[in-house]
Amino acid sequence: MRPLKRGIVFDLDGTLLNTTKDIGLAIGRTLEHEFTDSQINRFVGRGLKNAIINASAEIGFRFDDADALLQRLLNFYRQVPVRYTRPYPGVTGFLQDLNRANIPVCVYSNKEQDIAESVLKISFPNITFAQITGMNGKYEMKPSSQAIEAFSKLVKIPVSDMLYVGDSEVDHLTAKAADMDYRILTWGMRTKEDLLGSGVPEEVLVSDIDQIRDLVL
Repeated sequence: MRPLKRGIVFDLDGTLLNTTKDIGLAIGRTLEHEFTDSQINRFVGRGLKNAIINASAEIGFRFDDADALLQRLLNFYRQVPVRYTRPYPGVTGFLQDLNRANIPVCVYSNKEQDIAESVLKISFPNITFAQITGMNGKYEMKPSSQAIEAFSKLVKIPVSDMLYVGDSEVDHLTAKAADMDYRILTWGMRTKEDLLGSGVPEEVLVSDIDQIRDLVL
C-alpha cells in the first residue's frame, strides 16, 4: 500500500469549480456572441488570452490587438466572477477534511491571479489555501511546474510526497513536468475520450472525489 500524500495541488477550472458558464458569459459579452458550454470547454485550459483568441477564431471575429481584447474580457469577468460557478459534488467537504487534517492545499491556475483569488474566496469562504497561484508574473504558465516547486518549498514537503489533481491534458503535462503523482478528473472541461486522445494515461483518470480522498486521507 502506497503512503498517503502529505500535500495536494489542485487545478481550478473544471477541477474544483464548474466555471464554464461564467467564463462563457465574459467571452460572449466580449465578442457579442453566444457560445455553448462545449465550445467554451474547448477554448479554456491555457489561459484566458488563448481562450479569447480561440473563441474569436471560432466565429471569424477579426481583431488587431489580442492584449486589448483580453483586457476587455477581463473587465467583464471581474465584474461578475461568480454568477453560475459552483463547486463540483463533494469538493467542499473534501477541502474541509483536508483543512481539518492539516494537509496543505495549493491551487494552481492559468487564470489571472486576482480573478482566481476572487472566485475561490466567494466559492469557498471557509477554506484555507496555503498557496493560490494564478497568472501573476512570478511563474510561467502551466504546464510549467515552477509554482509547484515554490509550494513545496513553502510547506517544506517534497514534491514526491504530494498529489496533483486536474482535469485536462495541460494538467497531465504539468504533473509530468513536476515529476509527481497525479490524477485527472473526468468531470471537468474535457471528456474522457478527449483526455485519452490527448495522451493522458487511462490509469490516472478518476470519476469520483473518493478516489482522490483515498490517496490523501
